[in-house]
Amino acid sequence: MRNPVVTLLACLTLSLFSGSLHAQQSSEEAEEESPGIVDKATVYVDEAQRKATQRFSGFMNQVDGFFSDATTNEGRLNNDSWARIRLDANQPAGEDFEVKPSLKVRVSLPNTEKRFKLLFSTEDDDTDVVGSSVDRLQGSVVNSDSNASAAIRFIRSARDNGNADVDIGVRQREGDIQYFGRLVLGYRKMLARKWNFSASNSYWHYSKSGFENRLTTSFQRKLFYQENLFIRSHSEINWRKGRKGAVIGQTFGVYSQLSEEKALAFELIAGYHTALNNGLEDRFRGHEFRLRWRHNVWRPWFFYEVWPSISWPATADYEKSYGILLRMEMVIGER
Repeated sequence: MRNPVVTLLACLTLSLFSGSLHAQQSSEEAEEESPGIVDKATVYVDEAQRKATQRFSGFMNQVDGFFSDATTNEGRLNNDSWARIRLDANQPAGEDFEVKPSLKVRVSLPNTEKRFKLLFSTEDDDTDVVGSSVDRLQGSVVNSDSNASAAIRFIRSARDNGNADVDIGVRQREGDIQYFGRLVLGYRKMLARKWNFSASNSYWHYSKSGFENRLTTSFQRKLFYQENLFIRSHSEINWRKGRKGAVIGQTFGVYSQLSEEKALAFELIAGYHTALNNGLEDRFRGHEFRLRWRHNVWRPWFFYEVWPSISWPATADYEKSYGILLRMEMVIGER
């Protein structure tokens, strides 16, 4: 039996690039061959994505039934679990070009009264808006964490202005397979002048490498009373065992949801170390300007992104460097 995900990727690649290949042929050949091939590839892609979603949703319903008393389809609530497949072609400022696939799965269990979530990811660790650019500006001492992890999340409380989650799982970290526990505390509040404030503290404890703590704060406000245009300031402070001081990341951005299919962001990012560790000669790690363009095209479940950037990193003596990220993303499930 064919793997639906592999079939989906293969057919998607064929459909995306077949048009450019046929453009190089004569007009008569394009008229005769291109429509048939493209249409056929499109049908294969749609069928592969549909089957993958059906099988994924069916398996998630079985998992949900295992953790709950809903043993029949009639007794089950709608499952909004999803899987995200990404392919990144990335050349960070002053670094080598790399291609990196990743997978992130979030399993919702509605029949457990939302007390559990299952998480699996091969993506970089969640850092909200700050993302990998700040990690690069922070230096190589924090760049070894983007490995696979799996966890079960116990949602202890979720209210309008706060939440408390507990994760227990396993992660490949610093070359070792480690068990970990994680406590997440979050708080949200509407401030004066229509500012939204949110704060979150995540504390991990790993079986071999010890503790890590990440505190984030965010201020967000709409611009010109527009629902789809806002500014945001996001700050992050990170401590961990074996590293002196803390790592501070700051992102300030303007974000616009141009339509249901298009989004644009402009961000300024900076990184700073409060103490010098091995391999670091400068506390200020540099700053970066980047543009983020995201577009949903062709199918509701397919997206592409383009992130051009200009950086002045400490690793290049603060000389101007250019970088770019190209991303393809596919979603399976009901996200």
